[in-house]
Amino acid sequence: MKQVALFAGLAALGSFSSFAQAPITFNARGLVVVSDGDMSASAFVDGKLLRDNTSKDQLTTIKFPVERGSKGLGSAVVSNSALGFSKTLAVPSNGGLAYVLENRIRPEDGVAEYKDLAKEFPAGEKLFVVDILNLGAPKAKFGFPVGKRPTSIDVNKNELILSTSDAGKELVFIEAGPDGKPARFLNLPAALDTANKIIDITWHPSGDFIAFTLDNSNEVGLYKVIREAGKLKNVEMVGKPVKVGTEPTFGEFSTDGKHYFVLDAKGAQGKATGEGEILVVDFSMDGSAEHKVAGQTPIGTNTGSFAISPDGTMLVTVNAAKSGSPWAEAGAGSGASLALFKVAATGALTKVADYPFEGIYPQSVAFDKDGSNLAVAVYEYLEYGIGNGGIEFWSVGKGDAPALKKQGAKISVGKGAHTLRVIP
Repeated sequence: MKQVALFAGLAALGSFSSFAQAPITFNARGLVVVSDGDMSASAFVDGKLLRDNTSKDQLTTIKFPVERGSKGLGSAVVSNSALGFSKTLAVPSNGGLAYVLENRIRPEDGVAEYKDLAKEFPAGEKLFVVDILNLGAPKAKFGFPVGKRPTSIDVNKNELILSTSDAGKELVFIEAGPDGKPARFLNLPAALDTANKIIDITWHPSGDFIAFTLDNSNEVGLYKVIREAGKLKNVEMVGKPVKVGTEPTFGEFSTDGKHYFVLDAKGAQGKATGEGEILVVDFSMDGSAEHKVAGQTPIGTNTGSFAISPDGTMLVTVNAAKSGSPWAEAGAGSGASLALFKVAATGALTKVADYPFEGIYPQSVAFDKDGSNLAVAVYEYLEYGIGNGGIEFWSVGKGDAPALKKQGAKISVGKGAHTLRVIP
């Protein structure tokens, strides 16, 4: 109640006076979102897919400013999976192409349930390239194998780095041509033992380093990029990976590249019961010292990912809580929230407030190009019928007392929306 009163007081004092009155405001050229049509969100909890055979995996593009109806929106059938956490989609900052990892493939017709979703869901192996030059009409171009169960992808200009669960293909580098086809394709030495695999990977803003998260040892580490004549030739590990909690997943560098933020979900997707954390890792870029955990902050339950504002002063997590529970259980469909934090120059996080909202299993969040607005991907809603996923929008109040305010409209996309990327 204190937060609600404070929020109302801030609004009355004019903290939100700069917010636009349009139903949706988002300062970017476009958004790209992928949706998993092969299972309901509650499948993460009980393994029951509750499939609708008319629902397909798809990629949706949204052009801004949005208009009523479907003008400026387009979709293409592209195989993808929410089981791949929140880095199975990569879009260069200049747009034009989207890269989608096929972490899992569509189950055979008639399959309705898995006892162990993560182990039994059939594995994918492809990277798909989608032409998104026309945001109103994306076109799936082609796909090619990169390794069994690819787990994460990130892009630096035309350089793609991705991880897979295939031995010998744990770390894959692709230099993409203008059409998205691989001009160079390298399987790089990951320097890992056989018990580990990379589940998350991130380019450093400089393009000179790559951070990675390991699942079994629960560590993050750093590779230095070795270039020859400006071309990536190899990578070498810098120092030793450092332990970061019990279930680390999604990671991102601070805007200035000085700190690495890592999400520790504290449990399997959709099943966590304890509050997760964000850990701040300071890498020793030259290897002269040990990498260290410089801080850790509680965030929320079943957090899918987070976003850092373009100016580096704010961080927002998107928390599913128990919203993905089977619908017959108490509290199903409710409890999702955003959590807003201030980010200090040291990387330290200070909690501002939680912002609850309706929607099931939100997993991805992104700022627009100037940090004035947020977009959030919602898997589905507590609605019977065919059902849809959605993109919801929030306005951001900046300054010494930052705050969020939900905008008045959302965009319906394919059921299972789980990862989004911004085209500035």
